[in-house]
Amino acid sequence: MKELTQWILLNKIIVGSIVSALLSLVIYFSNRDTINLHLKAWYYRFPILGKNARLSKRLSMDDQNWFNSEREVCNSFLPFYDKYIADSYHYEQSSLYLNKVGDTGINPMKWYTWFLLVILVIIEAVGFAYVLADYISIDASEAVRKQITFGVALLISVLLVGFTHATGGELYKNQQIGKVRLRWQNDPNKPNIIEPDSRVGLKTKSNEEDDHSPSWRQIANRLAKTNANFTKSWGVSIFTLVFISVVAIGATYVRGQVLEKYSIEIINGDSTSADNSFPSEPFELDTLPVPKELTDINDEADEKAKIDTVNADKKGGWMTFIMLAVIFVAMQVYSIYLGFKSTFSGAESSNAYDATYRFSNVNAYLDYYAAKRAGVERVAQSVLSHLQSKLAIFAQQNSGEQEAIKAAKHPSSRSFINYFKLRKLIQNEVPKYVETSKVPEPIKETMLANEKETSLSKEIVEQVRNERYDSLTDEQIVEALRIINNEKQAETPVQRIARLQKQALESQI
Repeated sequence: MKELTQWILLNKIIVGSIVSALLSLVIYFSNRDTINLHLKAWYYRFPILGKNARLSKRLSMDDQNWFNSEREVCNSFLPFYDKYIADSYHYEQSSLYLNKVGDTGINPMKWYTWFLLVILVIIEAVGFAYVLADYISIDASEAVRKQITFGVALLISVLLVGFTHATGGELYKNQQIGKVRLRWQNDPNKPNIIEPDSRVGLKTKSNEEDDHSPSWRQIANRLAKTNANFTKSWGVSIFTLVFISVVAIGATYVRGQVLEKYSIEIINGDSTSADNSFPSEPFELDTLPVPKELTDINDEADEKAKIDTVNADKKGGWMTFIMLAVIFVAMQVYSIYLGFKSTFSGAESSNAYDATYRFSNVNAYLDYYAAKRAGVERVAQSVLSHLQSKLAIFAQQNSGEQEAIKAAKHPSSRSFINYFKLRKLIQNEVPKYVETSKVPEPIKETMLANEKETSLSKEIVEQVRNERYDSLTDEQIVEALRIINNEKQAETPVQRIARLQKQALESQI
């Protein structure tokens, strides 16, 4: 730890840059939608080089009296607005989705949990670095060897975090699969195989289609990435178990070899005796020589004491290494437990969780997203207004078309929210057909008769339109001409909006 502290002090700029980058990433990913929205607005409104400076020179208009440049700006901000469109149906169905798949109560790991894991990873990497330091890049300098060792140890620790988290998720999904198979086997009306319906979900707005199905089918319809046989898979878990075992045993073995090397160096270093040809004391020559038998006894006693000391150190060292291995394995088990408790099993459970976890009820949910939409609308409208002011100046100075000048001077009806409503109006023009299988028989017969009459009228109209009057009576021709005239006079919602916008412009002049 002392060497790590010294390295941090010697590389303050590098450490500061890494910490700043990590903090910036945390802030960005925590607020990426808002940051991206304001970055895009800044990109459009930037003086001279901004996109509005280029779009303001395009005065082409569509048939609804919108400048194409205004449409481009609105289309650019619509994805931000669409993301916050919410209704009570989505909130209720999201809660129901979590209940059906069994993910109610699952909470993804918070930032402070990830921070704790990062600290544990660094501590783990430092421990590995001390173990591997003497065996990686032996021919390299001391500083380079430390950097390489720490990098390799950090990589091992990060891989362990990733695989243990994935293992926890796999264990939880296997638990869900086991629950499905147990209930399926006890279902008296069970089919031969478990075949999930992938169409059921939140995005397809079909989450309620299996409300009356057995619970095992509801879970099966929503589980993510199951195999064809709908059986448990253990690939990630087996690999992680092998990985943890290899690292734990390998680290303990390397520590043991370092301890053996240290013990050998102590024994060999202390066993070399000094040269006895010269006395160690100034008056040693005046004393009588020590008998060899006594010297041998003293040497044997000293050697036995040294060996006992080394053996004691080795036993204590091995016990320490075993405890470190147990702590290491316990850390991996804890990481697996976190993965088990924080990983969703449903394909759309994360989206359902995002829609519900902040809010106590549906009203809080709707108010939150209404405020978000209002924020996006303000930013988008400010960009659009900035463009419209530039369009008015450029049209007054460079355009010879009075219609473009009038439209540029009076942009009040062309707001971002009006563009959103216009797009929604166009999308709602798509006809919706009723399933005749769900209509009562008397009404169905009337509908079929009307369809037959309509199809017959269409055939007659087509004949008259193509000037094929053979086999047609005068009454049929007159009726067909009346239908054709009515078709020509029909006004679509888009044409109506364009007409009303034109009237608004003319009234402001």
